[in-house]
Amino acid sequence: MRVRTALGIAVAAIGLVPAASAQTRVMNGHVETAFTLKCLLDHVRTCGQRFVARASVDSKPWLWWNAEKDFGLGPVLSWQYAGTEPVNFYTARYLNGRPADIYDVKFKRQEKTFYIVPPGPDGRVHYMYVRNGGPDDEIVDFWATTP
Repeated sequence: MRVRTALGIAVAAIGLVPAASAQTRVMNGHVETAFTLKCLLDHVRTCGQRFVARASVDSKPWLWWNAEKDFGLGPVLSWQYAGTEPVNFYTARYLNGRPADIYDVKFKRQEKTFYIVPPGPDGRVHYMYVRNGGPDDEIVDFWATTP
């Protein structure tokens, strides 16, 4: 009887492991990164001082209105917090190995994913990354952009 009980517990534990490891994002929104995303989507140029280092380069196309880019994307239909990405191969490549808040932004003609690392002690964003596709398309993007 003990063997059956132990076997049942082991099978149940094995069944839970893939479900537990499948969840890689933490669902805990950050006010700072939501404000940062709103600045980018509203083209608020005064928010440019919030971005330094690599994020200053990645934020420039979003802080300034650009007819070609804005027409290609269309108006913003929705945006939502998709979770916090822990340190993994993707954040190591694009965000210097820092955890980032992920936002799924749907425009009329495209969908983009914004990775925004929360501001540092100085209150500025040092790392961010924007890519095409939804939050779950990381592996496709990684292999498409890897030499």
